[in-house]
Amino acid sequence: MSDILIEIQGSHGQISYDTLFNKHSNLIFKLIHNFVKAKNIRLHSSEIDDIYQDVALKIFKNDYLAKYNEEKSSFITWLNIICRTTAIDYYRKKMRWMESVLSDSGSLQTEGGIDSTLFSLPSGVLTSRQTEVITLFFKEGLITCEIATCLGITSRTVRSIKFQALERLRNHYETSAAVHLLQTTDETRRKVS
Repeated sequence: MSDILIEIQGSHGQISYDTLFNKHSNLIFKLIHNFVKAKNIRLHSSEIDDIYQDVALKIFKNDYLAKYNEEKSSFITWLNIICRTTAIDYYRKKMRWMESVLSDSGSLQTEGGIDSTLFSLPSGVLTSRQTEVITLFFKEGLITCEIATCLGITSRTVRSIKFQALERLRNHYETSAAVHLLQTTDETRRKVS
């Protein structure tokens, strides 16, 4: 039996939740923080606290300590899996909420999606298929399964194409911003000289 399990076992073979959260709360925070940082998820420190509370609630509500089997995994691995899945669930819930808030703002929406005057893609950055998917998603307001049906491809392929397109756009705009900054700095030097 692992030292950690011995530590958290209470009297009569029952596992103590108090001991788990009093002695290992720093470990839980560290696991959550490391996962969020590794996946480059931008969350406020208060949101990390919310995830911690969700982890505690999930462990207690589902009686995970009683279900833990040390032969299947180490205690830290088991705890890490709970922290990761809870963080992912929290982030997905947050993204769904943000999408619903953004879709409710009528000023940027037309019948299908974003107003066409606000929607423009830089030429030569995306492939024709990527342009098609991004246009259907952002301008027409279609969801992944609708785009897949429209284009005759799988939903997984749509998500992959959208991810690649957004990555290209991010790189393009980061490069454009850097070039603009260099040009502005160069013009300023010329004026000073």
